[in-house]
Amino acid sequence: MACEITVKPVDGPKASWTCTWDIINHTSTPTQPWFQCVDLRFDVLSGPMRPDLSVMNGPVFIKASNGWTRELLPSDFKCSAPFASFQFLLDCLASTISNGKWVSRRVNLVAPRTSGNIVRSDIIPLRMVDMECVKEVRSLATPLEHFSGRPLDASADLLTLVSECAGGIILETAPNEQIADLMLQNVQLELHNRLSFPWVVPGLQRKTIAILEGSTVHPSRGGTAENIYGAAKALGIDVVVLAVQGHWLEGPEYAHWRKAFVPIKFGFDAEFPARIVSAVKQSGVEVDGLFTIFDCFQMAISAAAEELGFPAEPASAFEIATNKYKMSAFEGHEAFRAASADEALNIAATQTLPYPIIVKPCNGWGSEDVFKVDDAADLARQVGRINTDRHGAEFVMEHYCDGPEIDVNIVLYDGEILFSEIGDEYPKGAENGTQDDFHELDTCSPSQLPVDEQTTLRSHFHQTLLRLGFRNGIFHCEARMQDSSVEWKAIDSGMYELQHSFKPAAAPPSVWVIEVNPRPPGMKATGIVETTYGVDYWALTMLMALRDSTRVHSLSQQFRNGAQYHADMVFFSATFDDSKEGIWKSGDVTTELLERKPELAKNVSRSMTFIKNGDKVPKPSSGVNTFVAYMNIFSRKSRREVLEIAKALRQEIQIEYL
Repeated sequence: MACEITVKPVDGPKASWTCTWDIINHTSTPTQPWFQCVDLRFDVLSGPMRPDLSVMNGPVFIKASNGWTRELLPSDFKCSAPFASFQFLLDCLASTISNGKWVSRRVNLVAPRTSGNIVRSDIIPLRMVDMECVKEVRSLATPLEHFSGRPLDASADLLTLVSECAGGIILETAPNEQIADLMLQNVQLELHNRLSFPWVVPGLQRKTIAILEGSTVHPSRGGTAENIYGAAKALGIDVVVLAVQGHWLEGPEYAHWRKAFVPIKFGFDAEFPARIVSAVKQSGVEVDGLFTIFDCFQMAISAAAEELGFPAEPASAFEIATNKYKMSAFEGHEAFRAASADEALNIAATQTLPYPIIVKPCNGWGSEDVFKVDDAADLARQVGRINTDRHGAEFVMEHYCDGPEIDVNIVLYDGEILFSEIGDEYPKGAENGTQDDFHELDTCSPSQLPVDEQTTLRSHFHQTLLRLGFRNGIFHCEARMQDSSVEWKAIDSGMYELQHSFKPAAAPPSVWVIEVNPRPPGMKATGIVETTYGVDYWALTMLMALRDSTRVHSLSQQFRNGAQYHADMVFFSATFDDSKEGIWKSGDVTTELLERKPELAKNVSRSMTFIKNGDKVPKPSSGVNTFVAYMNIFSRKSRREVLEIAKALRQEIQIEYL
């Protein structure tokens, strides 16, 4: 089938295109009942010799195969997102303009093959992220939109077909038809890889969830707020925010992210859970669940949820998991708790705790004030550096395990692991001699640990979570692999890789638990899991709090082929000496780097600079986490290439302080 589309600018010549389409038939079988596609092709018929986007500034007319011509308006799209569908069609036309020339453009529309509600409105862009041969992926759905799932009709007109689709994929420009066909075939293969799960299911209804402390970090400074509230919108979940009066979410700028805002007094007193219960009731909204993203509030949330009749994990589990001393003792480590240098020195002198040891706050976060201590003098010095105002006076002392450090993120539902992934933590400054802290540098995924060691990690943490009493949740676990068969070795200046260890092992590889965080990884770390595996931890966190079992199971499914590439989250921390004030004068360093080095930018999936000109960055010697930017990078070629890209980015980034 075909039609003709014309745009008549107010000034300048008109432009016309022909649009042809075919239905791409997929056999509906138990292994492929999930989607169906339309192959669109846009070719220019007439237009200016040197086109630019100004040709799109005018009314649009569509001429059907029967010769009938009329102006095209958003209302012509009979779907729940008519303006998005209309704009998508215009953007398809505009994509035929490339570097002042006309090009042919192929577009793949995707529609469900089953009847029901879409599990999240942006499921197609979420799952088709970072695809080769793809220029752009767009959602054409609204939250909880119902789709019939009936087979697409090849004789239907273009507007009907677009209206029945949940998303559109604009392919890159191809040099010829043969290459264009190969690109389309690749998209179809990737659809099988990425959308072969129940992404349209019956019976979904809008729910409301309350969040305690909706995010301390303003979206312009990073943080997780955009991920959380963006996921809630796509899922069709309304959000009630419980936070201090004057919180940035209380004002009008982000009012569209919440259904209600209720001020609440925070604290760690016995009455805090009761205040949470009262705030939920005062919201004037029927709330279906309650959650927080902060470890320190988890026990209060558990108690409040129980009082309100909401699903919750036991407070006793959070009590152990959120305290590093209690967690170490629970794991059977020979760990000791102290609150002063004198206490620490007495423990070191009287207990069996040979150096080197690790010292860290019992209630710390962000790898702040974590020190490797080599002797008594070092112990006294490092304990004195702990910021007790931020983390409290108590700290834990325990054995330092020198095995590879890894992150294990686990999706646990009804006691079963639905999804997990493991990332390798690059050697920290305290280990490679560049700094004396354990702030993150790089997290590489998927892990290069031997398969049997990865199996041991998953099994150990699964059993640990169950022993703690957890049955549901997203858990960001950290550990070292004791007596691992691999170790980090320098392979180039500034580069390390996990390679076979020739050190004699005292025992078979085992798991040395560092901590269990009952929440997704912080900062922007969930983003690299979304792009690498197609799984959104923040969406799952909210769905678990609501016990939305159907969507928890659907959205816990990674790509059928596993990780789509080798990936690395590159952290940039402040590095300057105490002679400087730490005033930021570098602007948006990540954007500048990507614009200056396009050959590196093509392997960057997401990035952000957290600091703005004039900001004062804490001095590295203060122990405060000083992340100033991050970049998520990838390679479809090899892990080595990812490490090389990371090294190049660190060399090229331009940061200055006053």
